Amino acid sequence: MSSPSETRPARRGSSLVRRLLVLEIATVVLAAVIAGGVSAWNTRETIERDAADKMVAVAVALAASPGLADAVAARDVPRVQAAAEATRIGTGVSFVTVMDPAGTRLSHPEPARIGETYQGTFLPAAAGATLVETFPGTLGLSVRAIVPVRGVEGDAARRSSTGRDGAVVGMVAVGQLRVQVADRIARELAILALAAAVAIALGVGLAVVAARRVKRDTLGLEPREITALHRHHEAVMAAMREGLLVLDAGSGRVVVLNAEAARLLGLPATVAPSRAAGPTLAELGVDPALQERLADRSPVTDETLLVGERLLLVNRTELARETERSGARPDDTDPDVVVTLRDRTELEAMTRELDDARSVTRALRFAAHEHANHLQAVSTLIELGAGDDARELAQRWTRDLLAGADGELRDRIADPALAALVLDKAADARDRGLELRVGDDTALADADAGDEQASTDRVTVVGNLVDNALDAALQSAHAGEGGVVELDVHAAGGAVVIRVADDGPGLADPDAAFTPGWSTKDGDGPPGRRGLGLALVRRVVDRRRGSIEVEPGPDGRGTVFTVTLPVGAAPGRRAQSPAASR
Repeated sequence: MSSPSETRPARRGSSLVRRLLVLEIATVVLAAVIAGGVSAWNTRETIERDAADKMVAVAVALAASPGLADAVAARDVPRVQAAAEATRIGTGVSFVTVMDPAGTRLSHPEPARIGETYQGTFLPAAAGATLVETFPGTLGLSVRAIVPVRGVEGDAARRSSTGRDGAVVGMVAVGQLRVQVADRIARELAILALAAAVAIALGVGLAVVAARRVKRDTLGLEPREITALHRHHEAVMAAMREGLLVLDAGSGRVVVLNAEAARLLGLPATVAPSRAAGPTLAELGVDPALQERLADRSPVTDETLLVGERLLLVNRTELARETERSGARPDDTDPDVVVTLRDRTELEAMTRELDDARSVTRALRFAAHEHANHLQAVSTLIELGAGDDARELAQRWTRDLLAGADGELRDRIADPALAALVLDKAADARDRGLELRVGDDTALADADAGDEQASTDRVTVVGNLVDNALDAALQSAHAGEGGVVELDVHAAGGAVVIRVADDGPGLADPDAAFTPGWSTKDGDGPPGRRGLGLALVRRVVDRRRGSIEVEPGPDGRGTVFTVTLPVGAAPGRRAQSPAASR
C-alpha cells in the first residue's frame, strides 16, 4: 500500500509566482536605493548648509562683540587672541581667525602662525561683504565664513541718523574642518542605510507573502492556463441550454449569470456580475416570486415557477466556500447559491397542443362513429328500395353539416389562431359532455386583430379562462346542475373585450385566484404546476395595461371573467406564453 505522501499529487512550482517575486523584490530594492540616495544627498546638503550658517552666525557675533573692533584697530594681539580662542572653544568650531584689513592674522589656534597672511579669500570681506567658502587652509579643507569688523564712526545719534557703521578695521574668519562635517554626514548616512536595509527586508518579506498568496489563489496555474480556463468557462456558459445563476448568499449579489439565464429572466446583456459590486435580484427587477423562493434556504429540486410569463423549472443548491483554500476572512464564509433554470414554456405549449390534438382526435372518432351510423341508415333505405327517402335524408344531413358554426365562426373572427382555439375548445367541451356557447356578438375584424403578439396574448387569455371555466362547469355537470360555458369576444374602444362565464361553484376568493399556485383542483397534476393559468392571465393583462374584472354569475352561481386587452403594442417585453391552465 502506498503512503499518503506517495499518493498526494506533487505541488508544482509556478513561473508566474517566481517572476512576480523577482519583480517585487527588484522593485523594493530599487525603490529603497533611490529613496536612500535622494535622502543621503539631501542630508549632506542640509548638514553643509547648517555648517555654513553656523560659521556665519559665530563670525557675526564675534565681530559685533564689545571691544573687539577697538582691539583690532589697536592691533592688541593678546586681547584679540583671547577673544577668538574663547569663541572657538565655546562654539566648538575648528578655528577662529581675526585679521586686519590687509589679511595679517591677529589670532590663530596655532599661536606661531599669528602675524602670517591669512590663506583664503578675504578681499570681499575687506570691502564690507560677508563671504562663505570651502578652502584648504593651514589646518586642512574647511567650510569657513569671513565677515568684516567695523569700527565705531561718530556718536550713537549720528549712527542712528545715517544708518551706517564705521569703516572696516579688520575681519573675522570662522571655520569648520570638512573632516568633522564628513563625520556628521557619515553618521547620518549610516542611520539612513540601516533604515533602507530594514525597508528592503520588510519589502522582500511582504513580497514573499504576496507571492505565496498569489500562488494559493491561482492554484499554482500559469497565465496561459488561467486564460485557457477562462475561455473554457465562457464557452461552457455560452453553450449551456440551461440558465445558470450564482448568488452570494450573504449579500445577495449576482456572481455568475450566463446568457440563457439572462434571456429567461428578461435581463439586459449589460449586467455585470461581481461578488463585490454585482447587482442584486431586486435591483435587476427579477420576478418577486423567484426572489422569494430563492431567499428560502430550503432545497429546491425541479420546482416549476411562473416567472414573468414563463414557466421555469428551478433548482437551487448551496455551495460552501472553503476559507482555508480561498483565503477568505472568517466572517466571509456565506455559501454561494447555485440556481439552474430550464424553460418549460415551449414544453407546456407542446403539451397543450398534444392535448388539443387528442381532443380533436376524440372528436373526429365521435364524428366518424356518428357518420357511420348515418351512412348505415342511408344504406338500409337504399336496400329497402326507398331511394327517395335515402336521398332526402342524406341531403338533410348535408345541410345540417354545412350549416354548422365552424365556417361562420372563422368568418366572424379575423384572428385564425383565436378562431381555431375556440373551435377546439368547443369540441373539447362536447367531448366532456359540456357546452361552450359562443355569443352572437362575438366578432373580431382585421383592423382590431393587432399584431402577432396581440394574437398570442388573446390565445393565452382565452385558452386559460375557458379551460378553467370548463373545469368549473364540469363540477356542476357532475352534480347535475349545469355544464355550460359562455364566451364572448368583441372589439370596443381600441381594445378587445373577452367575457367568459361558467355555471360552476364560483370563487370564494377572487383576488387569491390570481396567485401562482392557487387552485381548486386538489391533486390534479404534479405540485408546482397547478394554479398557473389565472396567474398567467393576470400578468398578460398587466403587461398590456389592460383590466380584468371578476364577478359572480347573474343568479349567483358560477363566475364571470371580463378582460380588456388594448390592441396596441404591449409596452413590456415580448415573451412567449404557455397555454397552461393547471
